[in-house]
Amino acid sequence: MKLAYYPGCSAQSTCKELNAATRLVAGKLGLELTEYTSATCTGSREIRAVKPELFLTLNARILAMAERDGLMLMTICNTCTLNFLDVIRMLNEDRAALGTVNAALAQEGLRYEGSVVVKHFLWVLLEDIGEERLRALVRRPLADMSVGAFYGCHITRPPGHYDFFDSRNNRSLEKLNDILGCRSIDYSGRTECCGFHTAAGEEVVAIKLVGRHLKNARDKGIGAIVTPCPLCHTVLDTFQPDMERDLKEPLGMPIVHLPQLVGLALGLAPAELQMDRHVVAPQRL
Repeated sequence: MKLAYYPGCSAQSTCKELNAATRLVAGKLGLELTEYTSATCTGSREIRAVKPELFLTLNARILAMAERDGLMLMTICNTCTLNFLDVIRMLNEDRAALGTVNAALAQEGLRYEGSVVVKHFLWVLLEDIGEERLRALVRRPLADMSVGAFYGCHITRPPGHYDFFDSRNNRSLEKLNDILGCRSIDYSGRTECCGFHTAAGEEVVAIKLVGRHLKNARDKGIGAIVTPCPLCHTVLDTFQPDMERDLKEPLGMPIVHLPQLVGLALGLAPAELQMDRHVVAPQRL
């Protein structure tokens, strides 16, 4: 299966292990990834706030490249996914904005028509690879692992983008855990915010917010957290020593990227998946 692949900024900088793990796992799953090396950032959420036309054009350009090649666009970042889905909806509803965007894209010989499909890697796993094939590919069932899901906001909200009645009813990661052999444990923070987009101005907010989530996960007996978003991973993993100082107690909770968890079950070694790059060592796994 051939896909256009958009790793986004974080997976090529602060979370390089996510990009590496995705590529390894894709090979195991028979996914052929086409990456557009000229693709820019989707603008996080900040560019949308200050330059909406630029936001639309940046994202439509990437969508148009996948559309030109007749490929579904696969993402591995929640915020990138939401940006693309927002732009698809906005340009579908605003024909004047679509005309302005296409006038800019024409300078590169591109045109956005609105036919491209965007899916996060999580949806590709469950909808395109499918449960039956995934189970058949598992070489190392993760039967001794108790794993908590941390979805992050932008893969569940707004629920209308994802056909959820309520963003808290998402059980996709739990379903994947079951396929991989993990035992899922619910806890209070599984569908809450990681605070990443407040951390630039008010880092303490993210530290206090997520510290409570991880403490609850640890108290419930969870051995590791899996997240489909590198921004959530950055907060949960990188800020964890700060959370421990704030809580005045240890947490020691390994935070695993979604492709890393899948890779372990497919038989890949932790070193291949670059799990040694994490702030919280994964030995607890």
